[in-house]
Amino acid sequence: MPKIKIMDKLSKGEMLLLDGGTGSELQRRGANVLKGATSRLKAWSATANIEFSEVVQQVHKDYLRVGADIIISNNFWTIPSRMNSIGLGDKWMEYAKAAGENAIIARNEENPESYVAGGIAAPTMQTLEDVPIPDIEHMGKKSFHKEYYDHAKLLSDIGVDLILAEYLGFIPDCVAAVDACAEVGLPVFLAVRHIGENGSMQYQDAIRSRETEETLYQLAESLVGHPVDAILLMCSNPEAISAGLPILKDAFNGPIGAYPNIGYNPTGPIENRSILTNQLPSDGEDILQTQNYSPSRLAEFAKDWKDLGAQIIGGCCATGPEHIMAMKSVVKS
Repeated sequence: MPKIKIMDKLSKGEMLLLDGGTGSELQRRGANVLKGATSRLKAWSATANIEFSEVVQQVHKDYLRVGADIIISNNFWTIPSRMNSIGLGDKWMEYAKAAGENAIIARNEENPESYVAGGIAAPTMQTLEDVPIPDIEHMGKKSFHKEYYDHAKLLSDIGVDLILAEYLGFIPDCVAAVDACAEVGLPVFLAVRHIGENGSMQYQDAIRSRETEETLYQLAESLVGHPVDAILLMCSNPEAISAGLPILKDAFNGPIGAYPNIGYNPTGPIENRSILTNQLPSDGEDILQTQNYSPSRLAEFAKDWKDLGAQIIGGCCATGPEHIMAMKSVVKS
């Protein structure tokens, strides 16, 4: 367990390096993260926490070896609603606990002074065909709160250092999620998905079915008085992150950060390493390359984000240890 609390470092203005993608990195190493998943992902890499626990731990360790200060437990969609979608709802606690323990084992063995963020991804219960609505409307307030609180409590009991409520898109979900997570007494970070290249939320320029747009300014205003310790932009392309950070910095009086998505299921080589052949989703239509976001290019973006006020910088889908290693020289300089 680290001697210095993460909020003490952030309050002093220190820069922290976040890890990169976990599910996509497991995929590169031959783990079948798509067992029970379709192109709509369902539970994504949740089952790997038990079936490929050693590989999960190795991924965490590799991120720590290249300089990450924070690793996110592989709890992306180990929540009950997502585990239900693959028939494992009654075993969600086993997979969620395994994810947290894998991260803590890796941290303790590789760098005890690093931090483990207990990740909780939004249920995102609507399908592509649905009219987009917040999960809290879909599930109901009581079920939504219980899903987040139970998951956060489990991770807190295991010994994570903070809770990361990630992959949230709608403001009502963001507020309710941080409120539920904060009840376990740990710092709570919020990570918002799918920022548009105009800085809008939820790819708002592409959503025509909602009557009103949601903005980062509205998000920050809605979170006033609620227990959120940092806000990050995630799972958006680097250009969108660059557009959103100045707005977030202006709107939110606290630490901010970024971890971009640079593609899905990359099948070609990244700098300094050949990638294993990947298992593809069932229909194969959502395969994207890393779109020329090489580690060195992503490091250039990281420099810009640091200049824009981001204190926590890492990577999301398709980023690997090479990207984090390249960003370290910028983030930690």
